[in-house]
Amino acid sequence: MDSSSSPSTSKRKRTVLSVEKKLEILSKLEKGETGVCLARFYNVGTATITDIKKNRESLMIFASQMDTEEGPKRRKTMKMSQNETLDDALSKWFIQRRSLGQPISGPLLCEKALDFNEKLGGSSNFKASTGWLEKFKNRHGIRQLQIQGEALSANSDAAEKFKLTIGNYIEEGGYSRDDIYNADESGLNWRSLPRKSLASRQETSACGFKVSKDRVTIMTCANASGTHKLPLLVIGKAKNPRCFKNIKNLPVSYKSQKSAWMDLKLFCDWFKNDFIKSVKKWRKDKGKDGKVLLLLDNAPSHPSVDVLNSFDPNFVVMFLPPNVTALIQPMDQGVIEKLKRLYRKNMLKSLLLLDDNSEINVASFPKTLNLKHCCFMVADAWELLTEENLKRAWNKLLSLETDSEETIEAQNISEFNEFFSNIPGFADCDADDAIDWINSDANDPGYQLLNDEEIISSVTNLTENDDENESEDECLDETKKVSNSEAFNAFEIGLEWYAQQEECSCTQLLLLRRMRNLAAKKRIDAIFQSKITKFMPKKS
Repeated sequence: MDSSSSPSTSKRKRTVLSVEKKLEILSKLEKGETGVCLARFYNVGTATITDIKKNRESLMIFASQMDTEEGPKRRKTMKMSQNETLDDALSKWFIQRRSLGQPISGPLLCEKALDFNEKLGGSSNFKASTGWLEKFKNRHGIRQLQIQGEALSANSDAAEKFKLTIGNYIEEGGYSRDDIYNADESGLNWRSLPRKSLASRQETSACGFKVSKDRVTIMTCANASGTHKLPLLVIGKAKNPRCFKNIKNLPVSYKSQKSAWMDLKLFCDWFKNDFIKSVKKWRKDKGKDGKVLLLLDNAPSHPSVDVLNSFDPNFVVMFLPPNVTALIQPMDQGVIEKLKRLYRKNMLKSLLLLDDNSEINVASFPKTLNLKHCCFMVADAWELLTEENLKRAWNKLLSLETDSEETIEAQNISEFNEFFSNIPGFADCDADDAIDWINSDANDPGYQLLNDEEIISSVTNLTENDDENESEDECLDETKKVSNSEAFNAFEIGLEWYAQQEECSCTQLLLLRRMRNLAAKKRIDAIFQSKITKFMPKKS
């Protein structure tokens, strides 16, 4: 037989997959399809499938930076520009401006490229020519650049059009309020106190001491019926905060980023491992099936729709238009604001609970707080938001009749004033100070908009690396390891005290007894194990 016709010598036609096809393969691998079957279906070698799986993270980030869905369809490699630093800087600048709804013309992009090249100390021979511009657009999947237009402010016309669009989409897709979610980030100044408090006055007057600006990013997410709210995502600076030592479970999902901002990598991780898994579990428990819709604003920290929709076909992501967040995004219709108010009430309650004989005072109180306290207090605040609070936040977007505006502002401020009057060191605080404190981080979007210098710093790796642990002033103590005997004794005393209170309820009393019994069991097990070892023969 002619060897040229032998199957063993026949060559498979070389196939180069687009980024879109690679995303499809990653999605199918997640569902359990084998590499051999995928290699046969896409007419590639099994080694190609293995390489795609290995490069998952870089591929997802690369695809997330595409400006349109045409980018992943056209691009077949992740080959970068000859001047990667300039290319990266200009791409970050463009994505930020696009997220703000600012139209960018081709000539403006070329001018910005020349500006960045000069600031980066690039070649004097660099020319931002028409050919270079086309290659840049192709690399990043950028649509036809707009030549004219004005930057948008809060766009009521776009909001009204989107309300009609989303209404039709929900009706055609058969989505119920249980099936529609919204997620949004915001910054939280978790250690700050009112500026007229004793602590703040001492901070501003102490030589070489700055007012605490410690912040974390929090992300809220809930469905339109208010029946399912996901655990809060909290983003801090430290990878392994010392205050988390010995803590088995946090009431929030904690992630780290060197500046405590949301970024593309963290969002992809949250979407895959927190959002999809949590929603699937909740829907399974409720006996629900069908598709889920997640609405997001088009912040630069959010990956493209194509990337997010590639994770699971039953989870659909849609972006709101630029500059409509304050008008119709549900989480911004009082949810985040109320969450922060409840968090700050928890801070004041902690101050009120201080023992008179304690060495801790108002001035030193902020430094006793660590990320563990922050996580538990903000989780408690999130738990206090009711189903009705969450449901009402969707009324504007879904064009439903809204209740008359609740006149609770004055009541809320008066509650803060009551706290102020009962805490030593807050005598000078008034209603205006309460409002300033409540709104101190209202304009923190949870993601970073970089200026030119910060963009250059980020692409040239001038920023510091992530710290594994918090610095000394960020976390003063580790969580003490409590013994089983100490826990048992504490629960015994707590049970006796609680049973004598008018507020005592059978449900909470039984819960305390279960915790007491768990501590007792662990104490007995530890004693039994220690006794057994005494009878074991010693090694010679």
